Formats: sequence, structure tokens, C-alpha cells
Amino acid sequence: MVLSPRSAKKREQILQAAGQLFTQHGYATSMDNIAELAQVSKQTVYAHFKTKDELFETCVMDKCETTKAKVGLLEDTREIESVLFDFALGFQNMLLTDEALNIHRTAVSQLESHPDLAKAYLKAGPERTTQMLLDYLQHQQKQGILVAELSMEHAAVQFMLMIHGKAVYWHHLGTDIKQSVEEQRAYLKSSVELFLNGYKA
Repeated sequence: MVLSPRSAKKREQILQAAGQLFTQHGYATSMDNIAELAQVSKQTVYAHFKTKDELFETCVMDKCETTKAKVGLLEDTREIESVLFDFALGFQNMLLTDEALNIHRTAVSQLESHPDLAKAYLKAGPERTTQMLLDYLQHQQKQGILVAELSMEHAAVQFMLMIHGKAVYWHHLGTDIKQSVEEQRAYLKSSVELFLNGYKA
């Protein structure tokens, strides 16, 4: 469905307002509050998004789209150590934002009452990012850079979890470990080295 410029603008206003309120207040945000912040009528909100679930899912996918890597990993021709380090640094920095934290908490808190929200978050965020990394690792495996006999599916998940680190784990539990830039880079560099010690051919 192709929207008129005016309708497309209103849809964008709704998404921006919903994203802001969902980030600040979680799923408890009302459609009335979203309409008020977006400066549109409640009827206009429902004309674009039939339910709050649909609006939340769209916001999650939109946020994941804006935070994904600007350049695909497959297009990066540098040494694998540099590619993985920059990927790890960008990924951890994204996970440490309040926006990413609040979206994650909202999806988890609504797991029992709105399981589709968690599924939408999983598909648009973790699954998509892991698949992007997996495609890169499989490409490196075909080039003979990584061990041919090892599972890149396992490798992708292991690397993703490794680069969360204490900083992200503690952050999800409400504690900022006050990680310095130097400490962050040292941890991620050692993670890349440990990963490649196990997988590099």
C-alpha cells in the first residue's frame, strides 16, 4: 500500500512518538498518549496501526533497522580481526543505550501476556544480527580463514554472547559498571582473540 505524502508523514509522527513513549514508559504507554505526542487524533493512530501490539512490533523493527550496521559485514574486506572488533564495539555500544535496554525490558515484561511482542523483538533484533554475523563467518570459512569442520552457527551465537560482556549483563540488571573506553576495548579485543584462537584455521 502506497501512502500519500501527508499520510506517510503522519505515520512517521506516530512511530516517533510511540518509540519515545515505549522507550520511556514501556508497554503501559496508552494509544491516547501516543496520539497526543504525535499531534494526531486517536482515530488516525488506529488507521495506521490496528492494535498497540502492531504498533509496538513496528517500533521494534524500526529501532532495529536504525541501529543495524551501516555497512554489511560481507562488504568489509579488512582482516577478520578488525572486522570482528569493530562489529563487537558497535554492537556493545548499541546494547548499552537506554533505548535498547528499555525495548528489551518491555519485550521480556510482556512475555506472558503478549508473547508475540517478544517474538517480534527476537526476530527483528537478536536473530537478524546473529544471522548477519553468521553469513560473514560462513563466508570466511569458505575462504579458508576459519576452520572448515566447525559449526559457524555455534560460532556466531558464542561470539554474540561473549561480546555482551559484564557491561551489558550488569546493565540489564540495573547496574552501570562504569566501564572506561580503555577497559571496553581491552575486553572486546581479548574476546576477538579468544574467539579466533578457537576458530581460525
